[in-house]
Amino acid sequence: MPLDPITSAIVSSIISSVVEGILTPAPVEPAMGIIRNLPSESMIGDMLVPQDGQVRISGKTYPLSPGAVVRNEFNMMIPSMMVQAPAKVRFMTDTMGFVHRIWILSAAEAQLASQTP
Repeated sequence: MPLDPITSAIVSSIISSVVEGILTPAPVEPAMGIIRNLPSESMIGDMLVPQDGQVRISGKTYPLSPGAVVRNEFNMMIPSMMVQAPAKVRFMTDTMGFVHRIWILSAAEAQLASQTP
């Protein structure tokens, strides 16, 4: 039994909407994250990928201390060799001038850091 044109149009519209809904990805909410309370004496810079026990931050090369701790934007400790891309960071040096703490900044933290005089 054939469908009348109105019913056929409604069914076609429903199927089309369902298929479009399935194929269209859901919008991604921007990650707000938590703004960490980092030490005020830490310095801000743009870090290149660490290599050979050294790290280049804002044009200056620093040795990494033997116990250097790198924290990613989720505040998880990661080995320095896992840093794969340049990043905005806050960092601290020890008394010998070796970098011993690095915090890779989230987008929100980087924006706040760029606003700080």
